[in-house]
Amino acid sequence: MGSVTVADLAASAGVTEVVIVDPDLERARALADRMASRGAQIVARGTDVPLVESLAGCAAVVNASGHAHNIAVMEACLAVGSHYTDLGGLFHVAVRQYEWNDRFADAGLTATLSMGSAPGLTNLLAARGIELGQMDTVESIEIADAVVPGRAYHPSEPYGPPYAALTLIEEYTAPAPQFVDGAIDFFPAGSGARTYAFPGGDVECVYTIHSEPATLPRSYADRGIQRVEWRLGLAPADHVRLLSFVASGLASDEPVTIDGVSVKPADVLIAVLARQARNEIATPDPGAIEWFRVITSGTRNGSGVTVTCDVEVTDPPSGEFSGGAWVTGVPPSIAAQIMASGRALLTGVHGPELTMPLDLFFAELAGRGMIPLDRIDD
Repeated sequence: MGSVTVADLAASAGVTEVVIVDPDLERARALADRMASRGAQIVARGTDVPLVESLAGCAAVVNASGHAHNIAVMEACLAVGSHYTDLGGLFHVAVRQYEWNDRFADAGLTATLSMGSAPGLTNLLAARGIELGQMDTVESIEIADAVVPGRAYHPSEPYGPPYAALTLIEEYTAPAPQFVDGAIDFFPAGSGARTYAFPGGDVECVYTIHSEPATLPRSYADRGIQRVEWRLGLAPADHVRLLSFVASGLASDEPVTIDGVSVKPADVLIAVLARQARNEIATPDPGAIEWFRVITSGTRNGSGVTVTCDVEVTDPPSGEFSGGAWVTGVPPSIAAQIMASGRALLTGVHGPELTMPLDLFFAELAGRGMIPLDRIDD
């Protein structure tokens, strides 16, 4: 996802320099070399120097390093005077990030939380639905991320995770927060199953831990919001394997002892999956389609209104990235450019639904080939 962000920034008008900070300096330099002809100057730096030194002079920072580092990167951004965004806080970290609101506001800086595809694009589709429906009150926001596979797969095929291994394992094991009846409640991972119909097939989506229930209820509290639900429906190639990992105990935090060494199975599983990702081992499915659906319901002039916003995502024509990486890495690039150019709507720490100008964001997204499909039901 970070590679997509670098590629998009490097090719964007007005961006003069992109700095990559990564513990694997060799891979960062290889990425910089690949992107060198796209327009902006690309600089690769390792993590052997303090982060504030690497980020000095940056107008905005995209943190694609994982939610465990969100707060440390936010602190570095405050130290160097940079706007901030990330790919999500997996609920609990996102809640903690709001504690930095006053410090960012006092510095005249914007921290846009959870600005990937889901969360991120999903938040902005909710904001789009509220605007299209001209809603005076917001009652519920229902979010689904669903993959319609393009082909069958066989369990013997090589497997690499579609995104961060740690996040995937947490999504399949951790209690899932949902905002129900005006308060957060926690449900078992994989519960709350609901089937959604999409062109190409139906997809069953389930509750997992995610950041939208941490940000959207806070952003729309003044409109009376009572419900925010998030569901995930990965392709069978991912879903079945992850269920198998959990069922077999490989995702457990309970240590086992091997030749006198105590290890957590989950740590080993995450490390192996991360190695698969680094080696670009995956189950290719170029015909797959990922759908983001956000159903927002509220009232307009006292009457009920529901708006459904869908975004269809396929692999980009260049073939350089998967569709999933593309739709996750592009939104934070757009957000970083909006903040760096002084066009964010608010300073402080907020979800993207409060910081991003909708017309500008979706115009930029359309320029990358991702156009929402909207339906209004009065």
